[in-house]
Amino acid sequence: MACTEPAASKDGTNQQTWPKEVETALARGDCATLDSWLERIVPASADPQAATDLCGADSLAACLFSALFFRLPDHPQLAEWAERARESLAALPHAPRLTLARRLLHYNIFFGRPARNALLMDSLRAQGMDRARAPATQIQWRLLQALHHNSLGMHADCLTTVRRAQELSRRHDIQQWSTMLRALDVSANLGLNDLDAARRAWEAPHPEKSHHGLLGTAHLHQLGARLALAGGDQALAQEHAEAALRATARAGAPLFQALACLTAAEVHLERGAFDAAEPMLRETEQIARDTGSAKLACLSSLARAWQAMRPDAIEQDNEDLRIGLGLAARHGYRNFSWCPPRMMETLCIKALENGIETGYVRELVKTHRLAPSSTPVHVEAWPWPIRIYTLGRFTILADNQPIRAGRKAQHKPLELLKALIAQGGREVGEDTLTAALWPDTEGDAARRAFDTTLHRLRRLFGHDRAIVLHDRRLSLDGRLCWVDTWALERLLSETETLLANPSADPHGFALANIAGRVQSLYHGAFLGKEAGASWSITLRERLRSRYLRHITGVGERWQQLGRWNRAIECYRRGLEVDDLAEQLYQNLMLCHQQINQRSEALSVYRRCRFVLSVVLGIAPSPATESLHQRLRAGR
Repeated sequence: MACTEPAASKDGTNQQTWPKEVETALARGDCATLDSWLERIVPASADPQAATDLCGADSLAACLFSALFFRLPDHPQLAEWAERARESLAALPHAPRLTLARRLLHYNIFFGRPARNALLMDSLRAQGMDRARAPATQIQWRLLQALHHNSLGMHADCLTTVRRAQELSRRHDIQQWSTMLRALDVSANLGLNDLDAARRAWEAPHPEKSHHGLLGTAHLHQLGARLALAGGDQALAQEHAEAALRATARAGAPLFQALACLTAAEVHLERGAFDAAEPMLRETEQIARDTGSAKLACLSSLARAWQAMRPDAIEQDNEDLRIGLGLAARHGYRNFSWCPPRMMETLCIKALENGIETGYVRELVKTHRLAPSSTPVHVEAWPWPIRIYTLGRFTILADNQPIRAGRKAQHKPLELLKALIAQGGREVGEDTLTAALWPDTEGDAARRAFDTTLHRLRRLFGHDRAIVLHDRRLSLDGRLCWVDTWALERLLSETETLLANPSADPHGFALANIAGRVQSLYHGAFLGKEAGASWSITLRERLRSRYLRHITGVGERWQQLGRWNRAIECYRRGLEVDDLAEQLYQNLMLCHQQINQRSEALSVYRRCRFVLSVVLGIAPSPATESLHQRLRAGR
């Protein structure tokens, strides 16, 4: 509703037409043209009655909120007008009501209140919007639902709703919202990491009657950039990113300009053009500070965390990652389809490696079906359907629930699993396994026993695809199964790389992280007390030997860095595994000597002498005795 009597402004324009002019400008995405109107209306908006006289009671809140949100998101009265707009929803006709609801939904997301959108949707249902009969209203309602689902990371539900809206659009030849629906189709499939479906949606014919506007064009280019990045086409991604920047610059909508800058920065980072990314990140961060946008602060922090992982970067403390994921978890952000898949995969792995927002990140991985090209076998916290613990124990978790071998019939399937892991867990020949488990059975009988046992093991897991038999060679699927021996060997290899090149980790930060994770994994020998079969010996001894070399190498690195207490702790852990390792006793004595703990050093010597005498019947080596004499002499 407009004012009951026309009123002319000082420049002669009819104030009754302002709401229509605002909507026309926003439909074009030409937000800069709102400046002259905002100069007249915003000063009066502090006085509700004066503002109402200027524009009309029913449409004022929607009109002014929309203009401020797009053009002046840093305005101190934006939140107040957002609330007034929300309160005015029921008084508006269906079409402008749903248009305003879409803007409120985006506002809530930008400013860290996505949970409010559930209340918004409930209020619209209470107003009967989900029961409206007009086809155009039905399409708009489904569009709003799809946006809400997508913002929550409910991408499958989003796609279902988009399909219904697209069918209505075709049936009634209403194409006004086809661009938005197409964008949601692409975005939801990107969120599900389904690149083929996203490409099909992107390449679908574009209806002539569909409306873009500058911001719609920018959004499509941003999706195009992300799709190109996901497909490895960095040149095309850059073209899309630059087109999005041009469109948002013309539109004059700061929040959406920031998103375009962020997309451009991510493309530059993916290309390794770090200098080019820097001004884009700074502009995003400035807009985030000016407006107080939680979404922009979250995304820019994650982009900084991605930037910090560049190959030549100095060791970081993961602060940007903590801030970004902390904001995301606190505000309930679930949709990260705007981030390149490789970026999100890498950041999620890094977060789980360092215990950052673990529960939240695990949900993100599952929601977005993240599947890194290099399986993160070293990350126990990754949401593996199957986790198998064999070091010092034998435990299986399927979907985080322990599998218990309560029946005798289950023992043989578990023996098959143990033997498979003992042989490496990948591409193990059937003959090797039948020889280990059924040494007295031959030919068809051995094969039948193998097939039956494998079938039982799959049923025990509850995930048929977790165990793969191909060409009579058996493997655990590394995308579904985590095995502690695999993780341990990966981490031990990373430790060896760091120890061989100390300059890559001059302060030992990375080494401390990996050493801690190794310690949390190694609870004892392979299969612990359940070991006994000859086929388990090779892996058990190899892992024990590598672990002890790891302990020695890490302890000596701490000695080089003068971190004597860390070295002492390290050597003590090593002696818990092998109390006959004389080198560990010697190193431990030296560490105590360095921090003037002479009595502790002598105690270590006495323990060494006792254990060697009782177990092996020998005396300590000359090197140990020489060190002992120096300690006694106080040298």
